[in-house]
Amino acid sequence: MARRGLLFLLVVALTGSIAFSDATTPVADGGETASLGDFAEKALEKLPWPAHVVRANLGKRNPVAVEGFYVMERQLLVVTSAGRIYCLDRRNLEPRWVNTLRYPLAQAPAESASHYAFLMKDNKGASWVTVVSKRSGTQGSRFPVRLPYAASTGVAVNQSMVFVGSLGRTGNNKTLESVNLISGRGGWGYRTSGMLWGTPSLDPAGDIVVVAADDGVVTALPASASAPRQANWARDLGTGVRGSTVVTPEAVIAGNDDGLLYSLNLFSGKVGWLKGLDERIRSAPVVFGGFTSVKQSTGVEGAAAVDVKRYDGLVFARNVNGLHCFDLRTGADRFVDARGGRALCRNGKTLVTIDGKRRMTFRDMSNGFKVSGGLNLTMCDLVPTNTQNGEIFAATADGTILAAIPK
Repeated sequence: MARRGLLFLLVVALTGSIAFSDATTPVADGGETASLGDFAEKALEKLPWPAHVVRANLGKRNPVAVEGFYVMERQLLVVTSAGRIYCLDRRNLEPRWVNTLRYPLAQAPAESASHYAFLMKDNKGASWVTVVSKRSGTQGSRFPVRLPYAASTGVAVNQSMVFVGSLGRTGNNKTLESVNLISGRGGWGYRTSGMLWGTPSLDPAGDIVVVAADDGVVTALPASASAPRQANWARDLGTGVRGSTVVTPEAVIAGNDDGLLYSLNLFSGKVGWLKGLDERIRSAPVVFGGFTSVKQSTGVEGAAAVDVKRYDGLVFARNVNGLHCFDLRTGADRFVDARGGRALCRNGKTLVTIDGKRRMTFRDMSNGFKVSGGLNLTMCDLVPTNTQNGEIFAATADGTILAAIPK
């Protein structure tokens, strides 16, 4: 087992990808063999809540090298080194469609209500964009399109446009560019005061696109097919924002090089709260949130309180000091984990985080976020974050895709 583990690590180090195949790993007791998927399934069956674990093996017939594993709204996207995209149903891992990208994927895919968008780069470094139907995997008739500029970010997409950061081109110094989702033609561009390195963010409705520049200015723009006359608002955070922002139905969350984490009002740019994390924030924050119903006074004496929906949740930001967690609405501190890698998911009152060695930690949100247990998923290589619910997804080195669905 030790020799096989060393060989696998050597292959990953040399190739930069994971070879999915039908290989098995010896079991110490009894001489029988079991796949890494078997070990992973047994581990996921020990979650602190009842879960139904399902499996799919992409390398059952031929080995594949997986380079990306993405949790989308209702589906999973698995992208191989050959550019093949496997679309799987989140609930049962049933295949929905398979397609192939013309060039290697450069950034994580984006999704709208009806399409996925992919940013690719060819062997000469040129940037390309393509869009496919979420339902069928069919590529848009006008795609892929070669961008006449080098992309500096990943892509965002709504029902009409694809948005991407640009390094500019001759006679055009726009830092945010767009591509029409139907025609594939270039849309409008906008010049921010600094360069964009974090992927543009869209609000859940797809009406507002938010970009953060390396000079610290966060800008919100109308995300329509027509060029905006002016920005909705712009807010200077003082120093550069290197990662993407996160946009909720009410707020924009951004972290800067001064180690400051901001919550800005989505519609005005006004600062809602500000937290200091002491060291620079280079990665994008993560939000676990949802609408809740609360009682609110009407302001009329004697009138009964009314039910109002508001968006609540948790914000996670990571830097060299660890994983920081705050209340989304108020910015109140929840916990700091010096060893925490990132938030993974939450189910009921349990929050799950995971470190770089794929060791999960369970925290009881009803008891001050105290640690209540943990689980080892070191046999898995890809365990993507799921911001929506308590479903856990993972991929193992021998080609198994797993989903642990809470019952």
